[in-house]
Amino acid sequence: MAVQPRTGDWLDLFERELAGEPWRDVPARLAAVVDAAVVRHGTHGYAGPVMLVHAATAPNAVLRTLPALPPALWRPSLAAAWAATAAVTAAYAPAGARALPPAAGPELDEVMARALDTGDAHAIKFIDTLSDAYARSGDPALLAVAARSVEQIAAD
Repeated sequence: MAVQPRTGDWLDLFERELAGEPWRDVPARLAAVVDAAVVRHGTHGYAGPVMLVHAATAPNAVLRTLPALPPALWRPSLAAAWAATAAVTAAYAPAGARALPPAAGPELDEVMARALDTGDAHAIKFIDTLSDAYARSGDPALLAVAARSVEQIAAD
């Protein structure tokens, strides 16, 4: 027997929020989830760097596959990606944030080379995802997040 969400549950609220949105908003919403998870890794990744990678890479994988999915699956895919990000964050993020690293960071290709040098699939996946967020925003603070995250993932 499937458990149905009660009125007022987070799932019900999420479904109501999505209810009148056009399909074209799904990619932007997924990108926003990815971007937020990338930044959150910069402030909270110190506690579970490998596990928190998935909070960003899971919705990014969904975002990349949207063009291959029928539009009827876009909203359920967004809901699943958001739920996965929320669950990973709730399970592995510490209560306290650390300050973002100073905005000056190495160039993205240098950080990707560092990730590749570690041989750690999580470091590589995270920097690949971060590069998508960086392409959307151009925020140099993400370069510092990238460098810090590779170090934390490699040490974990």
